[in-house]
Amino acid sequence: MTRRLLGLLAMVAVVAAACGAAPLSISDYAGVVEDATDAYIQESTVLSGTFQKSVEDEIASIAESGEGDLLELATDVTSRETTQYLALLEDAMARYLKVLSAVVSPDTLSDAHEAYVAALQSVRASMPATRTGVEQATDLAGIQTAITSSGFSDGQLRLQTACADLESAVRSQGHGIDLGCTPTTVSSG
Repeated sequence: MTRRLLGLLAMVAVVAAACGAAPLSISDYAGVVEDATDAYIQESTVLSGTFQKSVEDEIASIAESGEGDLLELATDVTSRETTQYLALLEDAMARYLKVLSAVVSPDTLSDAHEAYVAALQSVRASMPATRTGVEQATDLAGIQTAITSSGFSDGQLRLQTACADLESAVRSQGHGIDLGCTPTTVSSG
């Protein structure tokens, strides 16, 4: 944990030094963006796992107790946990965006970098409305619909495309990069 924290602090120092300065070299840019992405993916993966386990454990406990309407209680648990997960994911994404927004990309990557940041901002901006839709859902199908018909869900394709485009742009400059260009998914349990 301490090693990871030191790595993140070093990354923030590189980004802070880049603010207001000349663009980073392609190699430095790839390293900073990949490190920030790795930290975000790690955090969002932990959040997702915690969310899934919480929903499963609470619903299993409700089923074992045999008390109350299982479907109604499962809906309540799923709604509450999904809402909390989306809030925590939005917070993680805000920190990721802060780092990416501070990076001064090489000129040859600026369009791809800006498109990726804009796609992330769009997904993040859709999260409050998605949470509201989940909170207002009256059943599990409603929760699923609130997610799948949201800007959060719609933004995933744009984000995945922008991410792949950024990876491709960096690779076209002769540098490897892996940003894990897969969509973040939210399951309704």
